[in-house]
Amino acid sequence: MDQTKQPINLAPGVIAIARKVKPGLEAAFEEATQGVTLAASTFPGYLGSDVLYPSSKRGEWQLILRFDTPENLQEWENSLICQAWIARADALTVDEARVTRVNSLEAWFTLPEIPNAAPPPKWKTAIVSAIGIYPVTSLMPNLLRPITGGLPFWLANLVSISIMMPLMTWVIMPQVTRLFKGWLYPSQ
Repeated sequence: MDQTKQPINLAPGVIAIARKVKPGLEAAFEEATQGVTLAASTFPGYLGSDVLYPSSKRGEWQLILRFDTPENLQEWENSLICQAWIARADALTVDEARVTRVNSLEAWFTLPEIPNAAPPPKWKTAIVSAIGIYPVTSLMPNLLRPITGGLPFWLANLVSISIMMPLMTWVIMPQVTRLFKGWLYPSQ
């Protein structure tokens, strides 16, 4: 066995970037976030991204980028392309970006109204995730049956998941997280 090989890092690289947009520049900022995700998608290890919209006009926008390894995320962050998008975002925002590195589903539990909060304990996020996931996974297959009934199992599952994940990310988990905010972040 070759002793010089570095161990493979199987942990994902996830970064959440929170910004407050200058009034009237929301459309330009949304366009910029689409450009960032498109540019990031061309880099090795890109797994996907999400945009969490603010609950009010003065709230924070959050862009979450996921790469397969922290090294691939670092390659994206150090790129000239990323630096150009950062400069564009700086022109559209009020304050400096708040950058948080997160692991796995912690991004679901980031609330714009509690900036710089440490993530809740994993056991709490597991319980709250189950509370959010259970009704979706229980109801969605039945609701989609008219559409997916004639499809092969794997394709029906793919359709269901393609609908459930955005629903969980942008609708369900932000609401469930806010509902359990006092329990998830008791010191806030």
